[in-house]
Amino acid sequence: MARKAQTARGQSQETRRKRQRARTARITRILAPTDFSPGAEPALNRATMLAKRFDAKVILLHVLDLSLAALAGLPPEMAAMPATIELAERARAEAAEEMRRLAARVPGSRTIIRDGSPRPVILDVAGELKADLIVMGTRGRTGLAKVFFGSVAEHVVRNSRVV
Repeated sequence: MARKAQTARGQSQETRRKRQRARTARITRILAPTDFSPGAEPALNRATMLAKRFDAKVILLHVLDLSLAALAGLPPEMAAMPATIELAERARAEAAEEMRRLAARVPGSRTIIRDGSPRPVILDVAGELKADLIVMGTRGRTGLAKVFFGSVAEHVVRNSRVV
């Protein structure tokens, strides 16, 4: 049985190489999707802290899901009718104001507001921007709520190409 070469600390050379690569990885763009919920706040704080540590830029993303179901807080499968124009304009204006407030708290950040379903839009934007890291919160749903509503954060983790 062949054994991996071990260092004085008992680590394999392969493990040492992986750790060295991780230390030298360059993080320059951090995507921070937000839905403005309380669960998004700690993630924004973490993204800001990481940006300072790595001298990286934070890109704040908010995805406006303007389906009637999303505006009512229902899962998209229950109603896929577009929102009325007035309601959509109000949602856009409120999102733009919230993004201005967040950007003021994160010096040098950039803001993006996109329409669509958060799951694919977050992944698309991460790819477009060539994000090195995605930092996002979760609402922490469990049980049936998670089964019916799903988790945007879980979907992003499972499907993102960002390592």
